This record gives sequence, structure tokens and C-alpha cells, in this order.
Amino acid sequence: MKSKINIWTAAFNIFNCLMLFISWFVVIAQAIANNGNTNGGFFYLVTWIGVILNTVSLYYAKQLNISIVGPVLGIIGSAISGLSMIFAFPSIVLLIIAVVFEFLQKPAKKASQVNDVIAPWYKVWWIWVVIAVSVLLSIAIIATASSHGSSSSSSDSDVSTTQGKTKSSQDTDSDTDSSSKSDSEAVLNKQYKVGETINYKGYKVTVNDIKYDDGDDIDTPKSGNKYVAINVTIQNDTGDKQDYNPFDFKLSADGNGTDLDETTGNDTYDNNTIDSGTLDEGSKVTGYLIGQANPNAKLKLEYQPNFFDNHTVDIDLN
Repeated sequence: MKSKINIWTAAFNIFNCLMLFISWFVVIAQAIANNGNTNGGFFYLVTWIGVILNTVSLYYAKQLNISIVGPVLGIIGSAISGLSMIFAFPSIVLLIIAVVFEFLQKPAKKASQVNDVIAPWYKVWWIWVVIAVSVLLSIAIIATASSHGSSSSSSDSDVSTTQGKTKSSQDTDSDTDSSSKSDSEAVLNKQYKVGETINYKGYKVTVNDIKYDDGDDIDTPKSGNKYVAINVTIQNDTGDKQDYNPFDFKLSADGNGTDLDETTGNDTYDNNTIDSGTLDEGSKVTGYLIGQANPNAKLKLEYQPNFFDNHTVDIDLN
């Protein structure tokens, strides 16, 4: 004997599968639109209706000695997605199998004689228990999903307000950075003289004095040149440790830059040169940078603050 309720339940399970498939796209769209928030209340309602229908189908299948595999799988498939849409895919698989069994309605194993009188489902108490539990769970789950939506909207509002304040703060920081950048560019573009201090982000360089030397019998400059001993002070007021290196400097003679790595044979200069090292915050070092050039040329000390940037700060030496 066939059960019409099994046929209708199977048809509803097909509809449930379709809704679960659509729910993926709806939930993803909601998550994108609402910053991760999803609701899906309608889909939860459909799944719990499925639980109730499959329960009724189970009752009639038992009474008519029909296999209960279909209704049982329908209950499980509907229930797990009713608890969370995370289980939508396994629910679809179980419901498809349930549909097959509910349409086939194979006789149950060890089937007994069919009852002549079958009580209507609404007179069976445990079905009402299932209905009551399904209604309560569906209300609780839908309400929870809705409250999450409200919380997310409230959070979004708070975030918008915070972002508005943050934007103002960022604008201030941007203005500060722009001002700092402008100050740094002004330092780089200024032409300095002996005795003036270059202050590049707290890294200070001052040319104190310049001396010329002819060398000795061993150390002799090229014809027409003299050794140029530049007395320099480097001070670190950046707030952190800073390295210094004589190769950050060059001696420019009429635009031709050369390294400051000469020795004059004069211990006053040679024994007090600036070597490479590290300065603590607030510390300074003073010494000589020695090169050679024609004293009649236009001499400049070129300081390169950034190794990765060829921009130099020039100090006129004559």
C-alpha cells in the first residue's frame, strides 16, 4: 500500500534541496553586503517544516509497513541544516537519498499485517512533541540569526563613527607627515656654509673648520692639489641609535666628487679622522674627513643622508 504523505514529503524534500542550494548564494551575498553578517531565517523555517513532514511520513510508513529509511534520512537531513546552514551540503545529499526511498516506498523488512484502522497523525502525541520542539528550535535559531544581524548593524554604525574619527586622526597624521616631509625637503634643498648645522630628522652634521695641507715626503697630493682636512661634528638627536660612516660624504671640486679617505702625513689630522661607528641618542663625534683638491676650485662637502637616495646636502667650503 502506498502512502500519499510520503509522495508529498518527497516533493517537499526536493523543494528543500533547492532552497538549501540557493541558500549558499544568498548567505554569501548577505555576508558581503553586511560585513560578514548573515540571516537566512526563511531557509531555517523551510528545513524545520521538513523535519515535521518527514516525521509524519515516518509515522505513516510504520503503520503501512513501508521502509522508514526515506523518512529517517529526511528527518536527519532537514534537522542538521536546521541547526546550521554550514551543513547544507550533507543535508542535500541525505535529502536526495530520502527522496528516492520515499518515492519507491519499498515494503519494510519483516513486514506485518497492515493495520485496518490508522489513527490520524494529529492524534499521535509524539508527533506533537516533535512539532513543538521543531517550532521552538526554529524560533530560537531564527531569533539568534536576527539578533546577530542587529548586532552587526550596530557594530557597523559604531565602526563608521570610529572610522570617521579615525579618518580625522589620519588626516591629522597625514598633515603632520606632510609637514615633516616638507621640513625634510627644505633641509635637503638648503645650501649650507661652514659653521651651519644640517639637521636631517635629528641627525645633525656641522662643518666646524677647514684646513689645507701640502703633505710630507711620503704623502703628497697630486700636482696643483692640496689635502683638504674638514673638521666635522656629527650629533645624534633622532631618539634612537644611528650609524655614521665617512663614505656618506664626498669632497666636490667644481662638481667632481671624490672620497674622503686620504692621509696627509700630519698626525693632527690623520690621527683624528672620523671612522665608521654607531652613536647612541644624544651622543656626538668630532673628527676630520680628509680629501684632496685644487684649493682654487669651488669646493663643497656633499652629505648623502639616505644610501638609497642620491640626493645630497651641500656645504660650501670656500
